[in-house]
Amino acid sequence: MNAFVLRIIAMVTMVTDHIGWYFLEKPMVLTWIGRIAFPVYALLLAEGFIVIHKDRERLSKHLSIILILVIVSEPGYDLMEAGLDFAHYMDSQSNMVNFLFGYLGMMVTDALCPLSADGTKRVIPVKKVALVCAYALIGFANYMTHGNFNIVGPWLVIGLYWYLRVSRKDGSGEYVWSWGKRLLVLVSGFCFYLAIYFWVRSGFGNAARWWQEIAKYSLWIAGHMIAALLISFYNGKLGYHSKWFSRLYTWFYPVHMYAIGAICLMLGK
Repeated sequence: MNAFVLRIIAMVTMVTDHIGWYFLEKPMVLTWIGRIAFPVYALLLAEGFIVIHKDRERLSKHLSIILILVIVSEPGYDLMEAGLDFAHYMDSQSNMVNFLFGYLGMMVTDALCPLSADGTKRVIPVKKVALVCAYALIGFANYMTHGNFNIVGPWLVIGLYWYLRVSRKDGSGEYVWSWGKRLLVLVSGFCFYLAIYFWVRSGFGNAARWWQEIAKYSLWIAGHMIAALLISFYNGKLGYHSKWFSRLYTWFYPVHMYAIGAICLMLGK
């Protein structure tokens, strides 16, 4: 499965999620499918960073595009979430905030822990501490700005970046891990990620409240597991690519939110 296929899956499942969430009385029917989208988008962002991380000019350009998307996406997200109820506009932020913080986390990782010349991945203890502190700060920043997926949203991007780094030969898309090992690591990582997410979602509550959140959103967990399966089949290849499709993929997120928000307003939702 190449990047082109994953891009299509990400866009389709995201729209499916939002159709269910904003147009159905029982959104869980479709929104569980939407749980596939965020991990796939996160993987593709991590892959893009790996491809260009040595080119500072392209890296700066990519970061600039993400910043623009954060600014452009937010009004569309607010319109879709709360219509013209401006009082609720700061309750949550678009996923572009997650991706921005995740991208900064990858940049910090690349600065503190670049791949060595012989392909090994040594990290001295002081830099390990610095990385942990940076990741904690990034998660806290996402939580304080009311980013989706609370503290763990950017961590998923960073985690998938590490997954790509250690599972493949340096500088290539060829895996050194077997498919089974990749799937096991992805499923285990997603379980850890979701456990923290629901713990925070429960208000850092006791085990009973934490478990209630997990039971309530069990279909969301199923969606993430499907995402893990799809990602495990990713072959590291680009697949079909063109300028028009790249632009479509880049701007699809904000444009579709403005469209859904406008439709909701017209329907009085």
